[in-house]
Amino acid sequence: MAQLYVLKKIPLWPVIRIAFLIFIIIGIVIGIFYAALLSTWGALMSSFAGSSIGGEFGVLRNLGFVLIPVIAIMYAVFGTIVVAIWALIYNFIASVAGGIEFVLDSSGKQAAAAPQMPGSGESAHVPPDKTIA
Repeated sequence: MAQLYVLKKIPLWPVIRIAFLIFIIIGIVIGIFYAALLSTWGALMSSFAGSSIGGEFGVLRNLGFVLIPVIAIMYAVFGTIVVAIWALIYNFIASVAGGIEFVLDSSGKQAAAAPQMPGSGESAHVPPDKTIA
């Protein structure tokens, strides 16, 4: 049986938490890539350069690994800000123009039992005529 739901509002705090964790992981991966790239380039340039400028390129070997937490934090902060702005924009537009409508269909599969609320005998589910806020 298909049921129509409308997403009228996105809660901001869960979106911020998930976005921060995703972007910190992406930032660490990209930071490791840049660290390997800069340290390799610094080692190659210091070995090919003469003794006069070899020290300047040697700094790149250490700078790459210092950049890992810096890049991770920058990605997490700025990415989270952008995602929070988009969630706020969605909430504003959904309040004016209506939210995204989607249909959930459980007719082809055995529906799992809804989780029980402590102390109540009723299942904790959203009735089909309600909207998700």
